[in-house]
Amino acid sequence: MDTPRIIAMSEPLALNHPASPLLKVDLEARRSLARSGADPVLTPFAALADGLARELEPLEHGALPIPERKARLTRFGGRCPQHGTLLEFDPWQPHAHWCLRCGRPYHDVTHDEWWAMGAQLWTAERAVHAAALYALRGEPRHGALAARILHAYTERYHQWPNADNVLGPSRPFFSTYLESIWLLNLCHAVALLESVPGDWSSTDASALRERVLAPSAALIEGYHEGGSNRQVWNEVALSSAWCLLGREREVRGRLDRDGGLRWHIRHGLDDNGAWYEGENYHLFAHRGLWYGVQLMRALDEPLAPDLNARYTAGFVAPFAGLLPDESRRDSQYASSIRQWRTAEWCELGWAHSHDARIAAVLSRLYDGTRPRRETGRSCSMADAERNGPATALTRADLSWRALLMADPMPAPTTGMPLASVCLPAQGLSVIRRDAGRTYVALEGGELGGGHGHPDQLALTLQTDGARWLDDPGTGSYVEPTLRWYRSTLAHAAPLFDRTSQRPGPARLIAFSDREGHTDGMGWIAKRVDGIAPGVSAERTIIVGDGYLVDVLEWNAESCTVIELPIAGHAEPQDAVDDVGDTTAAIAPSTVARGDQLEAFLEAVRERPLYGTVALRAAPTYADVTGATAQVGGLGTSARVWYAVHAERPDEPATLVTANVPAAPWRGQVERRWIRASGTAGRIVGVWSWPTALQPDGGVASVQLWPAQMPCARVTTIDGAVDLHQRDAVLSGAAPHGPQPRGWHVTRVTASGQRVIELAAIDPAMIDPAMIDPSTAVSAPDRSSHRAQQPTPVRPIIAVARVNEAAAAGAPGSLIVGATPLELGESHYVRTEPTWAEAGSPTAFVQLAVSGDELIVDVTARTGTIVVQPHARDNPLDNELDDVNADGLLWQWRDPASRTGEWSSSAVHVPAPDGDARAMPMSGRSTPLVGGSIMPRVTWRPCADGWAMRLRWTRSTLPDDVTGRLAFELRVNERPAHRERRRGQLVLSGGGVVEYPAGQRATALHGVLLQLPPHPDQTTRR
Repeated sequence: MDTPRIIAMSEPLALNHPASPLLKVDLEARRSLARSGADPVLTPFAALADGLARELEPLEHGALPIPERKARLTRFGGRCPQHGTLLEFDPWQPHAHWCLRCGRPYHDVTHDEWWAMGAQLWTAERAVHAAALYALRGEPRHGALAARILHAYTERYHQWPNADNVLGPSRPFFSTYLESIWLLNLCHAVALLESVPGDWSSTDASALRERVLAPSAALIEGYHEGGSNRQVWNEVALSSAWCLLGREREVRGRLDRDGGLRWHIRHGLDDNGAWYEGENYHLFAHRGLWYGVQLMRALDEPLAPDLNARYTAGFVAPFAGLLPDESRRDSQYASSIRQWRTAEWCELGWAHSHDARIAAVLSRLYDGTRPRRETGRSCSMADAERNGPATALTRADLSWRALLMADPMPAPTTGMPLASVCLPAQGLSVIRRDAGRTYVALEGGELGGGHGHPDQLALTLQTDGARWLDDPGTGSYVEPTLRWYRSTLAHAAPLFDRTSQRPGPARLIAFSDREGHTDGMGWIAKRVDGIAPGVSAERTIIVGDGYLVDVLEWNAESCTVIELPIAGHAEPQDAVDDVGDTTAAIAPSTVARGDQLEAFLEAVRERPLYGTVALRAAPTYADVTGATAQVGGLGTSARVWYAVHAERPDEPATLVTANVPAAPWRGQVERRWIRASGTAGRIVGVWSWPTALQPDGGVASVQLWPAQMPCARVTTIDGAVDLHQRDAVLSGAAPHGPQPRGWHVTRVTASGQRVIELAAIDPAMIDPAMIDPSTAVSAPDRSSHRAQQPTPVRPIIAVARVNEAAAAGAPGSLIVGATPLELGESHYVRTEPTWAEAGSPTAFVQLAVSGDELIVDVTARTGTIVVQPHARDNPLDNELDDVNADGLLWQWRDPASRTGEWSSSAVHVPAPDGDARAMPMSGRSTPLVGGSIMPRVTWRPCADGWAMRLRWTRSTLPDDVTGRLAFELRVNERPAHRERRRGQLVLSGGGVVEYPAGQRATALHGVLLQLPPHPDQTTRR
């Protein structure tokens, strides 16, 4: 095999070479900054270049750590089997993977296959490092290394099979977006090498384009992920590859199309600059947009002023909600902003806009107040984010992007203010005290994308490092606990009828803060209509001097059960003032939950709630090294009081205690919540936290009257008495019900009495640099530019009525008079191979109503039946194991429902023991009253597959008064040589490349079954 040729040069590179076609950069000017020997104090870019060069030295003469095997995703790969934490990634250790907590290496093929993902990204990124150094310093060793990596991938790309993927087609990886990151790095390496004319072999350049860039881009082009953060990377990688393939005209034509680069900025970022799927995805998506913006600049396709403002605000948005311990509020749990990748992202933002807010963040990141640790850059896996402990940082800790694109003049040193802030479009409302050491937030905006957590009206409370009411962030995508972290009960948010909240926006109805006034009062109020079927809820938080008042009110069309988490680990207060019995008998609880979260609740117990419950709550301290979440002793405790009033309850209120998952990979913690029921009601609480001056908090006693106004009487340590009361309401003033005029606190002290008035919305408190205050007040939920899916048009299928004799046959037998449907190529959803390449699978479906039953009969012609002998725990991801077997998946719901969830669904597989194995899947609705949601199922094998017949009792189905039912049917196709299903025949249609849906399938697609009228309409529900 020939080694790619880089011409050795004794003279420096010429300075008149063209700029890279993917970056608009003055390479001549950058060379002077990166020249070796420059003073690293005066020119930190030289120190950065030196550091990158040192990290490349082991690669210059050794073997490249390019894996022989395709990367593979499993639940256990890459994680410590004892603690669940990520194992360390070392590019030079493909078979030994260390856990920092255990202090030992683990050896397992699943870890090796996870390592392969990191090794591919790491190696591709080193190609860019080397190419950037070569373009700037002209050292042949760096050019030769970049060319060697590119040559190796040219030779090996097709050795990895495009099979058994998880999210879209890929060869080296298991998901398309990872291949996009990898391809993007290779594209930039090519562009930088070719910025030095004539030095890279034209033969190798052509071969790389033919064998890697073109086929990889073709895979990516065929898998569109809509408005997802992953599609940002797919789009920028595809566009970059096409530019290098001479297809710039097509790139320009894609910029404004759905999923194009400008489209993503217009629809994916709100007016605050926040990515619509939530902050956990913001940095990842925005880093991808940075590449896109640079590519557009290189193509002379600049952003329009409004889009540029939104893109620029995206560099600031994550820091508005910064927690007191310097972690981001909705991200990987307790992830500090003091990461080299964050610093570089801010440097790129400063170079783009010279925004003073970005300068303030950089000042904090570079302030040297944290100890110096290993930054993790040397093991960086391109743009696959991996956070480490907080560390001191300098500009020399950044990467090739800063070397080429950061502003040579550093951002000015300035303070980073941490004040109260309200960003309605982002759903962020925070009241801060004590120079940012106290943080009180009420969540509530638009529930973003498919990854939005159902945590509207969640309360967050943190003081310094003490987390009293905490957001657990999110967990691993392949762990079953992901369902817990994406549930309402995992947050300090209200849930109704034991089911996580329905997707829907919250409305900001009050925000003002009087910090700096003598009273120091502030408040937030938000409302959600339809938070559950027929339920509206409103939550108000009033922040005083060292305490807060929490008021949650709800109205429902019928009696509903409400649950509100109020504390973590807590015990009854030693002294109780004017409260009921907080030591009532504790009894075990086994109440079923509509969203099937019982598996995550342990040691559940409850006791009656009489009057006011008074608790001492312990904080959680997040160990930012990722080791554990520590629970503080009650010696450091907050004091908590709560009481509830409900109208027409059908069960008494209780205080529930359970052990629940802590933050991801941190064991379990205790959680307490109130459960009540009624058609309407109010829960009122008070929190008082310790401070340096008042170790037992600033509150002496509390009286709560949830059935009236005033609803709370708070007596402070210094003897002041605050009476809290809502002002009168303006009936019908707001489109979604009455809107409060304000809140007032009557304060009584030894010197007299005065009233503190809190206005409904103070426009001055809504950051004018982020959003127009007048717009925020009139319409805080800016949804017009959200990357939302269009309302689908559902085909209508008329279901015929047949007599009972016609429906009495075996599965797969002809039902005379039934509605027949043939599923073939146009219904096939594929992961990689085409329908023909998959053997042209088909399914014959018969739909009928016979007597009081709906019958769905399926004959699947998919070849040899592949099913596990017994039900087992899925070793691959957090889906049911049987979703990867031959069989079918059905889903249905009320056609009028506006949620993105199916109300009921299940997988049925033709099990080897003769019975059809059934696996009910979670939905967001409780089981319907009046019958089982599961059908009766029979099956039999056929010569070329299997046949299955499902029968539902008609009264259990949620068809509307016209007889229509939203329905979907998916028939799996799984050959024996694969570990994941290869494709699905989908009733509503296919013909696309996508991830075959399992239990996470949304209700965006499907059909409407038109069922015949009931024989006796009086029997309808």
